[in-house]
Amino acid sequence: MHRTCFKAMPCPIARSLEKVGEWWSILILRDACRGMTRFDEFQKSLGTSTNTLTRRLNALVEQGLLERRKYSDRPLRHDYLLTTAGRDVAPILQAFMAWGIQHAGMAQGPPGPSHPTAH
Repeated sequence: MHRTCFKAMPCPIARSLEKVGEWWSILILRDACRGMTRFDEFQKSLGTSTNTLTRRLNALVEQGLLERRKYSDRPLRHDYLLTTAGRDVAPILQAFMAWGIQHAGMAQGPPGPSHPTAH
């Protein structure tokens, strides 16, 4: 399936989807809003392959939603920190979670903090 590019569409929703519309990206941002910063934390939470997680983290850095900061030289390791744009996604995630609780059969929120919060 070929992915459609929404960059040129004159709709703010479509353009926003260009930055965060892939489901792994939304879940990574959810976890980052909950305070996760390390590759292994994201991987444990999401259960995704290292290749998929690496691609999505790189894309979120490229889109300006996460910032990569080195915390170890040997082995080379980075933290992934929310930028201002990334923190600004928190209210959207909260609304999406509230919608899911009400309309997607979730009696309660997911385990962990009850709401994604900006750090």
